[in-house]
Formats: sequence, C-alpha cells, structure tokens
Amino acid sequence: MKKILITGGSGQLAQSFKFLFKHEYDLAVLDKKIFDITDPKIVEKTLQQEKPDIVINCAAMTDVDGCENDSERAYLINGLAIENFARSFDGLFIQISTDYVFDGKDGPYLESSETNPVSIYGKSKLLGEEIVKICFKNFLIIRTNVLFDINQNSSFLDWVIRSLSNNQKINVVNDQINNPVWTYDLSKTINFLINNNMNGIFHVGSDILCSRYKFAKIIAEVWDFDIVNIVPISTSDLFKQLDSYVADRPLKSGLITKFEKLPKISLMSALTDLYKEN
Repeated sequence: MKKILITGGSGQLAQSFKFLFKHEYDLAVLDKKIFDITDPKIVEKTLQQEKPDIVINCAAMTDVDGCENDSERAYLINGLAIENFARSFDGLFIQISTDYVFDGKDGPYLESSETNPVSIYGKSKLLGEEIVKICFKNFLIIRTNVLFDINQNSSFLDWVIRSLSNNQKINVVNDQINNPVWTYDLSKTINFLINNNMNGIFHVGSDILCSRYKFAKIIAEVWDFDIVNIVPISTSDLFKQLDSYVADRPLKSGLITKFEKLPKISLMSALTDLYKEN
C-alpha cells in the first residue's frame, strides 16, 4: 500500500480525497496547525517520519485579495515553500494549481496555453509550478477552478445553498466564466493520474462552462430554491461596492484538457449526487 502525505489537510480537497481513498492508501492528512510547509525543519522531520511515496500539496494561501495585500507571504506559501520538500523527498510530487495562472482574456485554456497571471495569487501559484518543474523529476501539476463541496465554508456551492435557504438575496458575478469541479471528481481524477503513472501538467474541469451567476442558478434549480434571490452583477460593479482593494480576476477562463483519456466530469451529475446525499 502506497503512503501519501497530503498537506492542507483541513481543506475540502484533502478531506474529499481522504474520504474516498482511505482504504486504498496509507494516508497522512496534515493541516497547517501541525504541518507548516514554510518551515524547512518541520518539513524535513515530517518527511523522515512519514516516509511518503507521494506528496499531494493542497496547502495554499487562496485568499486572492489577501495575497494582494501580503505578497511576501503569498509567494512563500504558494511558491517558495515547495523547495522545502525537494530537499528531502524524491517521490511523486502533486501540486494543486489554478486557472488564475492565466489572464482570463481568451479562455477556456489548454495545458499548453500561455500563462499570464494578473494577480499576486496567480503569480505566486505560477511560481509554485515553476519550482515543481525544476525540483522534481516525477511530478503532477493539476490546474483546477471553482472547487465545490457541501458543508464547506470556503465552497461557493455551500454559500449559495446557505444563503438561499435563509431567503437571502445574493449578488453573483455574471462575467467570470469557469467550469466548476466537485472535489470528489477532482480526487478521483488525481487517483486516476496516480494509477496510470502520469506526469506533467493536467487541467481538470467539468463539462459546463458557465458564469458564477449561471452556476448559482443551476444550484438553485437542483435544490429547488427560488432564483429570484440571485442577482446578477458585473465584477467591476461588485468591486465598487467593496471598501477594500481587491485583486484583478481572470474573467473568461475555464480549463479544458488535451488528454482524452482523463475521466469526463459532469457538473449536473455532481450536483444531483450531492443533492441526493444531503
């Protein structure tokens, strides 16, 4: 049984992978409270203790605006900390990345599309990708966008459901285009890539490209909420309502893959399964 160490253990992806594959792998799922990836001594000690065959790096500073306000910490967590693993680990390193490495002018994007991040978050995640390619011979860089799960505070899906169930009106941007992915589907894709000894950069997205506004309406329809409480708004107008500075977002984004053997991901099937389960 292969040993996998997963960083960012309290996050929705790490928890989904743990739930699905806890019987297939020997898993060490570590959150930032006990495993600070920015501390080289902690990383070295943990790697020596756990002796993993595979590392899945889910740890990240994902607050896009927070990254803009604290770029030093963003570059450290999302990029430079990866070097700490390279000093003590030579197995398969899996880096979870993002569509924010693109500028969002002409998406959806293939793995071969030119990167051009417009925010510190995107730039720091791209730095992480470059460090992975330099430091590891055996690696997977998995780019994804708009991860969702239920009962997760950081999930767009959960925010929409909680808001609409309380009859709250929500402003949702209608000009940010993505193809959202359920964390279970992403976890299954990661497992597929591991089992097929794949290497390199892979894009993972569902079969529907849609705005956040359209995604919110789809969620409402599946959960049988009134869509009247979902109010469309442009990204620029939403930003004008906020007091603090916000980072630029890629607008016309989305991720598609050139690898035909990757599992196909259905957005409607994911939402329907979640609805039935909850």
